[in-house]
Amino acid sequence: MKDSAKAGLEQLLTYRLHVLNKLAERGISERYQDKLGVTLPEARVIASVGSFGPFSIMELARHANLDKSQASRAAEALIRQGIVKREASVEDGRVVLVSLTPEGRALYRRVMPIARKWNGDLFNCLDEKQKLALGEALDKVIETMTAPDT
Repeated sequence: MKDSAKAGLEQLLTYRLHVLNKLAERGISERYQDKLGVTLPEARVIASVGSFGPFSIMELARHANLDKSQASRAAEALIRQGIVKREASVEDGRVVLVSLTPEGRALYRRVMPIARKWNGDLFNCLDEKQKLALGEALDKVIETMTAPDT
């Protein structure tokens, strides 16, 4: 890595993470579209609701790492396809939750292996020690950024 005082844009962590994120999203998006006919936001909704849901749209957006409008549009598209359904919350009838239909659960079982394979493919260029070090470094940066005093 270059001397940080002289580093250009291409050496800034946020820039590098943005580049990596765009490349990774493009790759996984193509796989979801080609293999399942769903967009990346739709796949994230399916994966999030299948793993942790049901959710309100606000909770879904947070868990799926989408903007509220993206989460809402993706959920609506999946509702029209019969993959996701709306239902009132048992705790608070004013809250609408989205959950997977039986067809959605079947699609969830197809989404997750694609995500796991792509994740593995991304890390294939690293040896086990590097994978562990990267995971620990990312965890530490995320923990620091999400700490209450940050």
